[in-house]
Formats: sequence, C-alpha cells, structure tokens
Amino acid sequence: MRISIGNGIAIKVNSQTILLDPNVSDYISFVSHSHSDHIPSTIIKKPYCTEETYELAKIRNPNFEANIIKEDKRIKFDDFSVRLISSGHMLGATQIFIEVDGNSILYTGDFKIWQGLTTKPIKIQHADVLITEATYGNPIFKFPPIEDIREEIVKWVTKELENGYFVNLGTYASGKSQEVIKLLNLSGITPQVSETIRKYSNVYKKFGVNLEFLENGEESKTFIKSMHVIPSIKNKMSKSCVLTGWSLFRDYGVKGFPLSDHCDFDQILSFIQKVNPKQVFCVHGYSKQLAKEIKKKLNIVALPLSKHGQKSLVEF
Repeated sequence: MRISIGNGIAIKVNSQTILLDPNVSDYISFVSHSHSDHIPSTIIKKPYCTEETYELAKIRNPNFEANIIKEDKRIKFDDFSVRLISSGHMLGATQIFIEVDGNSILYTGDFKIWQGLTTKPIKIQHADVLITEATYGNPIFKFPPIEDIREEIVKWVTKELENGYFVNLGTYASGKSQEVIKLLNLSGITPQVSETIRKYSNVYKKFGVNLEFLENGEESKTFIKSMHVIPSIKNKMSKSCVLTGWSLFRDYGVKGFPLSDHCDFDQILSFIQKVNPKQVFCVHGYSKQLAKEIKKKLNIVALPLSKHGQKSLVEF
C-alpha cells in the first residue's frame, strides 16, 4: 500500500487506486462531504458519497454526479472494502474507513467530536492508519466550551436586538449557517437568510432537520449572511459579527465568535487517542506541527503528508 497527496489523497492497493476527496474523480473515489474543497471539479468516474452529500453538492454544481451509499454499509471491491461513518462535521459528512489485507485505514475528512445541533454525532472507529485533517493542528488553537460559545452568541444577538439594532451574522452558507439557524430557533428567533443559504437549508429540512427561517423580503431584524458580505455592510442601525474558529486570532473588523465545525488542537489529540492508530498522516492546515506534537505527546509515529512524493505505509 502507498499513500500520496495531490489529486486529493490517493491510496494504491495492489493494482487499484483509491481517491479520497479528489479534484478529478478518475479512479474509485470517495467524497467525505459537500464543501467545495472536497468535491471533485471534474468527474470521469462517478465517486461514492452519502445521499445528503450528493444533494448538497448538486446545489453548488448541478452537474455533480455520484454513486450514493448509506452510512455504515460495507461496500466490497476487488482488493478492499469501505464504510462511510459519521464525522459530525455537517449534514452527510463522513469519515472513510478502508479495510485491506487485514489492515485498516481511516480518513477523517473534516470532523468535530462534540454534538452539533443539526448533525449526527461522530463515530469513533479504531484503525491501524489514521489520515487526519490538521486545520487547527497548532497548540495555540483552543476553543471555549461549545455551550459557552452558543450562549455568548445568543446573548449578543438578544442584546443588540433589544437595543434597537438589526443584527447580521456572517458565516459559511452550507453547514455553519444551518447550525446558527437552529441555535437562534432554540432561543425563539427566526432569522432571514439569503437565497443560497435557503437552498442548503431546505436540503437539511428534507433530511429531517427542523429549521425555521425567513426568505428575502420577509420582515426580520436578524439576518444570516455569507461571511464575505459582512465587511460591506455600512448601515449604522445594524450590528454585525462573524462565526468562525479563525476569529480567535484574526481581526475581521466586527465582533467574532469562535464557532467552528472543526476540532481544536486538544480535541484532535483526544480523537487520535480514541482511534489508537499505529501510524498517523496529517493533511491540510498545520500538518507539520500536528505531526510533531503527536509524536511528542502521544508517542505515535506521525508524518505530514505533503505533495512532494509518495510515502509507503510499511516504511514506518
């Protein structure tokens, strides 16, 4: 078995190639979730994903096609088998668990270990080899408890509304927006959303997530918008914030709340301990630093996976 990164993550098993979140789906491919940086832009051979991921991806790219498989169902191929198991990241998001020749590989995709308001909980699966995202794989990233973050968001929105302001919450259209809609709904607030956020939210509703929101033109004082439009809002009668883990250290020019759908550094290490792998590959984000910390703190062989050549899984 060999593993490399470039066109997504490639695992070569005997004569077959498995691609995980590739840019070009031209071998046996699997898509972990529907965010644009994980969806193939070119499909030569249809990838595999959950129905929820398929429906959400079709909104962004109507030409997207895929083989739909259910979570936790083992799919057998010539030299290996695969199961998609919940990653907790967003609707339909999964980890990809591969079994081959008595060994197992787990690719996390993007994941979080606490319970979201609109997502299934993550499932922890032991694997011999773990390929983990490292978005916040730096010890400087430590999020407050999720309950505290949610409480602070609701308190801030409620206070600004009571003070007579319109409120704008800037976030990502798919995944985070639906978490925020649900959070506000639980506090009796029905926000207005953009057309794009509405389309994604309707997919959530299709799969049983109860969300209440208003569309453009309906009267509201609370608005959920894409993050990139927040800096352009100059209305003196409105207050704005952004909801992202990066707000811990980045100045967006408005109020920031570190609400993330990724794990912070300590949570990544906790997850790795539960998976209990023999080897770890770190991809995306702070991959080099995370690999170094895994070796130091957990005494597990770990390496960053870069685009500078392949690594053999049996060399460690």
